[in-house]
Amino acid sequence: VDLEGKKTITVQGNAKLAGIAAWFGGKVDDKLTSWIDVETGRSRRFQVDEYGSRSEDIEHTVADLAKRDGNVVPVSFHINSEEPKPEPQKAALPETWCLNAFLVALRSWEGAPGTVQNLEVFRSRNLWKMTVTIKGKTKLVTELGELPALRFDAHVVKLDREGGKFPDTDERDFSLWISDDAGRVPLQINAKTDYGDVTMAIVDYQAGTGDPLRK
Repeated sequence: VDLEGKKTITVQGNAKLAGIAAWFGGKVDDKLTSWIDVETGRSRRFQVDEYGSRSEDIEHTVADLAKRDGNVVPVSFHINSEEPKPEPQKAALPETWCLNAFLVALRSWEGAPGTVQNLEVFRSRNLWKMTVTIKGKTKLVTELGELPALRFDAHVVKLDREGGKFPDTDERDFSLWISDDAGRVPLQINAKTDYGDVTMAIVDYQAGTGDPLRK
């Protein structure tokens, strides 16, 4: 789609609690939408629509990454049908990512075990400082069988609007396994989240029709 004169691909993730999990975790139906530049692979805009913690209110966030000015990324926030209010975010690194674009790029990242990258990534309303390490190749048992996998480990820190550590928040870790083959398919993620320790694992996969990430 065209976004302010640039050709982009819209990518959306949806996280939802259902069944017995909803009894304990509250209402969760989060939509994370990115407009990713087809030339650079970087997100130009990131929009999040999600329920507030333990709330029926819907929080709306828009980060205009393409309009970054110096070290400031324009961010707007509002609840339900309120008027959006500016919440500019200071960044320390030259590039700012959103969660969707980060995950797309991670699928094609090649490197030796121990290779480290430092990034700043929007997850929703907040920016997170993220240190990602290529852990190495392994085998992962899934519902689709034992598959060759590449493991990534990450340490993340929530940031405030000035780019410092958000007060009274825990630092977190997650691990991600991606298939070590032409498809580079996300297989499993173990993470500490606002809703507790979470494991998401692949249960089905339908291959796309595009060119593989790796020949």
